[in-house]
Amino acid sequence: MLISVEEAERRVFERCAVLPEESIAVAEIDGRIAAGTLHARWDLPQRDVSVMDGYAVRSHDVAQARACGNAIVLQVRGESAAGHPSAHPLAEGEAARISTGAVIPDGADAVVAQEDTQRDGSQLVIDGETLGALSPGTFVRPRGRELGEGDVLVQPGDLLGPGDIALLAGCGHATVPVVRRPTVAILGTGDELVLVGQRPDPGQVVSSNGMVLAALVRRAGGRPQLLPDAGDDPQQHRAALTMGLQSDVLVTSGGISVGDHDLVHGQLTALGAETFVRGVALRPGKPTTVATTSSTLVFALPGNPASNLVAFALLAHPALRRMGGVRGDPRLPRRRVVLRGPARGTRGRAHYVRARAHGLTEAEPLTVQQSGNLRSIAGADLLVIVPAGTQQLAAGSEAEAVVLEPAADERPPR
Repeated sequence: MLISVEEAERRVFERCAVLPEESIAVAEIDGRIAAGTLHARWDLPQRDVSVMDGYAVRSHDVAQARACGNAIVLQVRGESAAGHPSAHPLAEGEAARISTGAVIPDGADAVVAQEDTQRDGSQLVIDGETLGALSPGTFVRPRGRELGEGDVLVQPGDLLGPGDIALLAGCGHATVPVVRRPTVAILGTGDELVLVGQRPDPGQVVSSNGMVLAALVRRAGGRPQLLPDAGDDPQQHRAALTMGLQSDVLVTSGGISVGDHDLVHGQLTALGAETFVRGVALRPGKPTTVATTSSTLVFALPGNPASNLVAFALLAHPALRRMGGVRGDPRLPRRRVVLRGPARGTRGRAHYVRARAHGLTEAEPLTVQQSGNLRSIAGADLLVIVPAGTQQLAAGSEAEAVVLEPAADERPPR
């Protein structure tokens, strides 16, 4: 008996557990999911530092000279450069040469920009006309302004990016605990498959589903492993499936319907897999089957390219993201759109109509919806949902759409 897409999602999510953590170098965390809470190991910055090239001064000395109407002249003593703090505390009437990022010398509390000064040997003359207001803290980034020791940097479930590399490294973390990425074995089945680059004979097709699935697995945060295609032979199927079941997830393509040459489900059962989804009220993708062993989640998908893509997007994509530690709704994003053309429904099944995005608010259903049509796969940015029992959504109707390509609006039309 067919079940709804929503019920299939629920059953899949029940069987998805977040994978264990692993520790990796901070330089490698881009795109990974944090598995623990990390704290700053020291203040950032660790000392008061200058944000300008110029001279560190005591703001009181400058204010006092101004109040008396005197020229602002200070004695230069020492230098503080980035990585080389000055060892000389400033006394009354003294200044120190300083560069951007350098530590403010003891005794100083402000920085005068270089363009507001003139240097005469060891004397510093400050131009009172251009200087403007000078108070404690001028052009100084104080200790702990960005972060204090113990502040939270990342939490479990955070998606880490290039900026987090800088943040975590800058606060003392050479390694970072992240959720292990799921390993995903991908198996194409059928005697009709030929290798890429080989001209297919009549009745044959190029084995492209595996490459498409590998790309989708990477987008979902998994680590794909393409297995050699299995022909329509029970022993080949069993050997290939046995190899695939060594991964966290196994995704098969083809051989999952009820024909004489559809061997996948029977072989999975013989290998001890428990089937909990056997057919979904979905177009395209009706034969989609999901099973599990003690260690592996199996998505047995139809072989037609569109069915393959849609079933993966709706069920396997969110499962991989949940296993990879993503917080919140792991499904592909959805949006409301207005249809530029009609979208036809299917009796008894929800129809996920391939469509082209026009901006963020409109969608144009593609005229060709056959599940074996490759051009419709390449041209689809969205899946417009026509609920089961709805004969057609007319042009101008509002509908919910699954976003296949988040950056679809930047892509040129085909």
